[in-house]
Amino acid sequence: MGKKILITLLSFGLVTVGACLLAKELPVSKQGRQEAALYLEMLQGFLAENDQRQEGCSHYQKALSYSPDNKYIKRQLLVCAMEKNELEQAAQYADFINQEPNEADDFSVYAFYQWRRGEIASAQEYYQKALQLAPDDSRALYQYVVLVSSLDLDRAVALLQGAKSSLPDLSAALDYETGNLYRQHKNWQQALNYYQRALDQQPRYVEARLARAEIFEKLSRYFLMMHEFEELEKIGYHNAQMFSRMGSFYVLVKDEKRAKSYFLKAKEEDFSENIAGYFLAVFAEQEGDFLQAAKYLQETADYPKNAARWLQVSFYQQQVGEEQQALKTLEQAYQRFPQNVEIGYFYGLLLQDEKQYSRSAKVLKGVLVTNPDYENARLAYAFALDGCKKYKQMEEQVRLILAKNPQHPAANNLLGFSLADRNTRLEEAEQLVTKAVTAVPTDRSYIDSLAWVYYRQHKYPQALQLLNSLDEEFILENPDAAYHLGAVYAALGENEKAIFYLQQAAATQKPAAKLLRQLKKK
Repeated sequence: MGKKILITLLSFGLVTVGACLLAKELPVSKQGRQEAALYLEMLQGFLAENDQRQEGCSHYQKALSYSPDNKYIKRQLLVCAMEKNELEQAAQYADFINQEPNEADDFSVYAFYQWRRGEIASAQEYYQKALQLAPDDSRALYQYVVLVSSLDLDRAVALLQGAKSSLPDLSAALDYETGNLYRQHKNWQQALNYYQRALDQQPRYVEARLARAEIFEKLSRYFLMMHEFEELEKIGYHNAQMFSRMGSFYVLVKDEKRAKSYFLKAKEEDFSENIAGYFLAVFAEQEGDFLQAAKYLQETADYPKNAARWLQVSFYQQQVGEEQQALKTLEQAYQRFPQNVEIGYFYGLLLQDEKQYSRSAKVLKGVLVTNPDYENARLAYAFALDGCKKYKQMEEQVRLILAKNPQHPAANNLLGFSLADRNTRLEEAEQLVTKAVTAVPTDRSYIDSLAWVYYRQHKYPQALQLLNSLDEEFILENPDAAYHLGAVYAALGENEKAIFYLQQAAATQKPAAKLLRQLKKK
């Protein structure tokens, strides 16, 4: 809006206030009331427009009802229609351009309208008219340059550079925008040159230095990128994203100390910054501070929507022995990301660790519904079914795995051990577990399973030989293995040794506790 219109509106506002004060004494004609309503709506539209409130358009629409041929109102409604992308609606207001005389604002608004309609030649013509009347109109110039740049880069550059004579105070900004044009066309060197020209005129031109840094990063010239960031930091410009990019550079050159310092600076600017939180978690993990690592991840802005972050936090909690908290984290993640395969898989595994086999089976079955080829999930589902004593269903799942891979060691071991534990089909159990041991002869759990098969077959010396081949630490840390060795010693009549190992297993293994009581009675 021009100064002339604004002064008219404000003046009318004062007159209106005065008129209201004298309303009881001075009669107001119908025409006067309409004029008052017209200018009141225009004033409210103008104020709403200045405050960037959407109701400005509705005020202009009401004003048009009082003055259907008002050129200024039509122009404003044309702008409103274009902002809403309602070009058909805009057409009914576009005839304002035929109402002479036209100002620069009239030409630039109509030029933009023609551009939006795809009338490029007409748009250029009206932008030229606008700039002839107001060569210092930077907004019209910018729109015109953007339009021309899609057609002729050199001409667009010439327009920006030629505007320096009429806009001397914007010389640095015009060089910066010229750099942007070259950057859009991926002419990196020319873009850098014009950004540098802008900086030569205004050394504290933040946008120009940031643009140079981004180009250097794109070109993998990271040391030059860092120079730009360091210059920005010197003049007092900084934000979380910049500090995170600087930290990432020092990760790249393996300077973890400086990387960490910049990531911490990023956290000071924005404690939820994603990149900083991720790398600080990695550093904390390397230092063995798993709880701090979890805290860093939970503070990141994308944590609520990032399933991988929840998995990592659960892992950190397990590392410090917070099994229940880890389970709670995965339970919440499973509710939040019900379709995430990895969340479902690891949640099912953790439920098994807590011996919640029924819940584990339900979760893992859901994973397999959408991902039937997920072999590890099927194996975990079979484990859960075994824990639920649903042996027929467990064997069906194992057979599906073995049909694709007959030598699958974990699947062979699971079915073979389950048969041995139930003391049934022992010859088949021996064949299955032997396959597992043959495939992975160093796996101590498979050796333990084969020993248990031998125990069930009353081959106690062979069972003892296998169990004695395992290191003592493994035996004492695994209640299953401790129970098996205790049972073998009991079968061989070496009760003192049997009692020692059964005591290690009795807290979690009911059969071990039962056998221990029997031996103590003897």
